[in-house]
Amino acid sequence: MPNKLKQIPIGIDDFKEIIERDTYFIDKTLFIKKIIRNVSKVILLTSPRRFGKTLNFSMLKFFLEIPECRKLENQDKSYKYLFKGLDIYKEKKLVEDHLGKYPVINFSFKKIKANNWEDANYLFKEEISREYNRHSYLLDENIVTPVGSKRKFERILNMEGRIIEYTSAIADLSRFLKDYYQKEVIVLIDEYDTPLHYAKLNNYYDEMLNIMRALMVDGMKGNKNLEKGIVTGIMKISQESIFSSFNNPEIASVIDGYCSDSFGFLEKEVKTILDYYGLSREMGTVQEWYNGYLFGGSRTIYNPWSILKFIKTDDNKPKPYWVNTGDPELIKRSLQLDQIQGKKYVEDLYNGKSIEVEVEENIVYEDVFNNVEKALSFLLHSGYLKAEYVEGKVNTYKLSIPNREITQIYKNILKNWFSRDQKSGDLVLRLIDSLLGKDLDSFEVYLQDLLIINTSYYDGVKKRERSVKGEEKENQENFYHGLILGLMLHMSDKYYIESNKEYGLGRPDIVILSKDVNKAAFIIEFKNVYTSSKKTTVEAAKEALEQIKEKQYEEGVKKTGVTKAIKIGLGFKGKEVSVEWMS
Repeated sequence: MPNKLKQIPIGIDDFKEIIERDTYFIDKTLFIKKIIRNVSKVILLTSPRRFGKTLNFSMLKFFLEIPECRKLENQDKSYKYLFKGLDIYKEKKLVEDHLGKYPVINFSFKKIKANNWEDANYLFKEEISREYNRHSYLLDENIVTPVGSKRKFERILNMEGRIIEYTSAIADLSRFLKDYYQKEVIVLIDEYDTPLHYAKLNNYYDEMLNIMRALMVDGMKGNKNLEKGIVTGIMKISQESIFSSFNNPEIASVIDGYCSDSFGFLEKEVKTILDYYGLSREMGTVQEWYNGYLFGGSRTIYNPWSILKFIKTDDNKPKPYWVNTGDPELIKRSLQLDQIQGKKYVEDLYNGKSIEVEVEENIVYEDVFNNVEKALSFLLHSGYLKAEYVEGKVNTYKLSIPNREITQIYKNILKNWFSRDQKSGDLVLRLIDSLLGKDLDSFEVYLQDLLIINTSYYDGVKKRERSVKGEEKENQENFYHGLILGLMLHMSDKYYIESNKEYGLGRPDIVILSKDVNKAAFIIEFKNVYTSSKKTTVEAAKEALEQIKEKQYEEGVKKTGVTKAIKIGLGFKGKEVSVEWMS
């Protein structure tokens, strides 16, 4: 082990700073070769946040950019020294032909996270102005002509132009740079979709969409001054025609093989870094917590942010580090848990099951927030799920939670959401305590309270055109799934919560298994009757209890190793409930 270990570069995404400060660097420089060798004019690279997109962009910029582009930053020297000893430096011809040979336009939109259009407008202008300022030497070289173009350049530079003037930034600036350097321009756009994501959440989506479309399509489609445009984001946004306007753009997403080893850490890279810091013994822990992503359908990828945080902390204890870097609104808004299917999906995912769906590579925002199956594709691209390809089916994958860290993220977000939004966290806790204490009279009271006061479960389903009975059935099912979700989130530390899993001769609605097999299990069966029926809730509960016995659910459950099981029948009728049970 080295006497003096290199520092971990947490939060540093500037390639030059990482190399000059001699921090630990996992060599991804062959990414540069892949980009240069690709014949596509426009390349979109998508991966979850904090998986290395910005660092790779910084590396690409330092490799490709003509030093004179940086003269106003007093850094107009060759950066060849940054790459000595790295993998790309072995590509002698590529280094000779491309290192420091292109004018570069570089925009980063990761800071455009505004709550309103006015602020987003300002931040967009500020970013364009920053890059114009970097190339403002063009004003002194008699390149920016005629006079009208020079005045427009100065308005953009000083943030005095109208927003529409900024959308021609790529087209105009690439023309000026081509005239000056007599070389086609490289355009780098980092996190193109961040402004659109926040615009969608804050109701100014159309305004931001029009600006982003104009900037990128007008600036890169058919631009004869463009050598190559490289764009990063979390996902490809579809209906806006931002990328469909280009001829055969290269798209590299989490389900594509292209550049799949360039973002995130490979297993061999994780083993190397753990060994370097004397943490080889922690490989199993790291695999359990941060492994599991499958890029390109088969390549195993680790979450780089969490790996670095794990190594850097003094106690080297696994925690959900990645959750603190994102926006939990992502899951909440996309899964829409007031819908029955959303609750069922969360229940299955949280319990380690996979969901087979046709994955959308082209994300439509309206679908994300209105169609729970489309939302799963959104969560996949965002890093909250992994995808395993299903042989023989086009674009079909089994989606599941990749690792323990993401499981914790689901648990924490959903538990907080459940307690805050459903206004029932304390009631659910009392419900659980009474159940575990075998106080089924109190359990019935708390369950009744949930039905009466918690309209989110029972009445909050969006109304659809259907019969009264159909609507009533949907309301009841929505309540059941809400109940399962609440039990699951509050009990998962010590219990397994299973829904509709086969035991005995059938599938009980809920089985609660203690992780301590010496403690009793709970078998719960629902029976609901329509409000128009003459049957009572007591009769329904007794039927449910009888079904548990007839279907031999208890015998099946005891095969797991438990010795005791409490059998509970729940009868529902509208907002009334009865409980029948036996040990």
